[in-house]
Amino acid sequence: MSGGVVGYTYADGNLCPSCTIGRMRANGIKVARSSDHEEAIRRAADQVGVDYSDERSYDSSDFPKTITSQQARTELTELPDGERGEIEDEKCDRCGKWMKLGEKSPTEAGLTRWVRDDYELPQALAREIARKLREWGLSHPEFITEDNVRQAAAMFPHDYVTVHAEGNPQRIVLMSMPQYDNDPCFYCEQPWEKHTFACTTCGNHVPADAPHRHEVQGNGQIKFREAKPTT
Repeated sequence: MSGGVVGYTYADGNLCPSCTIGRMRANGIKVARSSDHEEAIRRAADQVGVDYSDERSYDSSDFPKTITSQQARTELTELPDGERGEIEDEKCDRCGKWMKLGEKSPTEAGLTRWVRDDYELPQALAREIARKLREWGLSHPEFITEDNVRQAAAMFPHDYVTVHAEGNPQRIVLMSMPQYDNDPCFYCEQPWEKHTFACTTCGNHVPADAPHRHEVQGNGQIKFREAKPTT
């Protein structure tokens, strides 16, 4: 049995060791208290006459079958643009704990705080990103990449911000206008031209580089009076 046992398929569910033993006891199977769940379940098999070494000889509805660390997989089917992905872990169907990680995903508020602090994002944008990541099945920081966060950020309204070092000694400065061609947004890594601004004069949503009667010129780029980006 390769990879180490991280959970069990039992009673129509994939369960962590603790929930497996709890379900077994609820179903009338005596399982001794032990720090070694594999040994405790193996002994329980002997008591009920199950050949635990041959999983083909019994059904998982009657007695647990092992899930190894190599078998624990979660397929992601909700990623944008038809992308498919996979997490090398699996949640317990009963308690929600990740079998290999040994812990649950943070709450939406907890994931929002992680996204905000780890990627230095505004609270409102971090909240939207965290919600989208959870929709994609990426509910734990362990499984989230920077590309995931930037891709989600590009889907929601936010101010364009670029980051540059200035002065001597140098200091990091956040700027609301690009300083160079194709200067990417710090939040979503998209160029300034990809953002859309809401004109507070007429209420229309206008691409950043589109002509507009309420525009003013600044730094060679189009800048809107009191305008805030919406994507």
